[in-house]
Amino acid sequence: MKRSTLFSFVLLGAILLSACSSAASRGTSWPGLAADANNAYLANGQFIYAARLSDGSKLWQYPDKAGSQQFFAAPLLTPDGQLIVGSAGTDQGLYSLDPATGATKWSVPFTGAKDRWIAAPLAINATIYAPNNDGSLYALKLATGELLWSLSIGQPLWGSPITDGKLIFLTSLNHFLYAIDPQSQKIVWKTDLGGSAAGSPVLSADQTTLYVGSFSSKVFALNAADGSIRWTANTNAWVWSDPVVNGSTIYVTDINGQVYSLDPSSGKNSWSNITPDGPITGSPLLTTDGVIVTTESGTVYSIDHNGKVLWSTALGGKIYTAPVASGNLVLVAPLGAQYLLYAVNEKDGSMLPWHFDGK
Repeated sequence: MKRSTLFSFVLLGAILLSACSSAASRGTSWPGLAADANNAYLANGQFIYAARLSDGSKLWQYPDKAGSQQFFAAPLLTPDGQLIVGSAGTDQGLYSLDPATGATKWSVPFTGAKDRWIAAPLAINATIYAPNNDGSLYALKLATGELLWSLSIGQPLWGSPITDGKLIFLTSLNHFLYAIDPQSQKIVWKTDLGGSAAGSPVLSADQTTLYVGSFSSKVFALNAADGSIRWTANTNAWVWSDPVVNGSTIYVTDINGQVYSLDPSSGKNSWSNITPDGPITGSPLLTTDGVIVTTESGTVYSIDHNGKVLWSTALGGKIYTAPVASGNLVLVAPLGAQYLLYAVNEKDGSMLPWHFDGK
């Protein structure tokens, strides 16, 4: 039996079923995580938490008391000093908070979206681009949250948008990667990925090539200008997470728990059997030594550029959320662990003495 059996049938089956129907019952999901140099921001259930990284103390939570909101999408820290969070509760609201205090800068309880926010939005210039589970991309004013326009894509949108400064690139569960012109509000091109795409694409350093994985058990390299496929690379299972690019290497993971090191020009994999202890859904985290991955089994792994495991640290629970870096710390938010947030040292995997429990 494959290691991804439990994940595929229990977790993915339930979430994908609910994603296809706005009327489906709303369940829990894994947390969303972001960080700056001093603090971590955790979307977990009915609250957003801010934790100080020097000692793990709680700075604030939003809202003060539980309400109709549910927060699972990763919060977005914007260049102008906002923390944008989307609700997966009954309100489908978007909220702008002050990262320092948790105070509301603006709130849009009803944006026109018909379903939950699963992916973090993109903020460029004065606009937020927010993909919703209802299959539409919403553009809002960054300063106020005022709705500017929306574009219907079709199937649910789970991946965060990215941009090359001109076009917005967005994946969908309807198997396509889209390029959207925000000025004309039209789709410029779309490319069939052969399977649902729950993660985000990533751009090459020169912004000419997009790399993206899909549930077709493939990684694609596409021309960013027209969406034509330059190469494909096979994986052993669905690719849920975002690829990451570091110079001459693309790191990719699949839900069988395998880690791949691909050549950006050809897609050739140089790691034949790098398999940590469980399915991987969170995107890899680039480090100076290589890459860090987290598994459903609750373990954090550091792997160097040659595919050697430098260290591993078991935290417990199940880790579906991508790890986040802050300085030399690696922040991890497991589901169902003793604590909501852990911090480990990037160099040796040692855990910091504090663990955040939301209290």
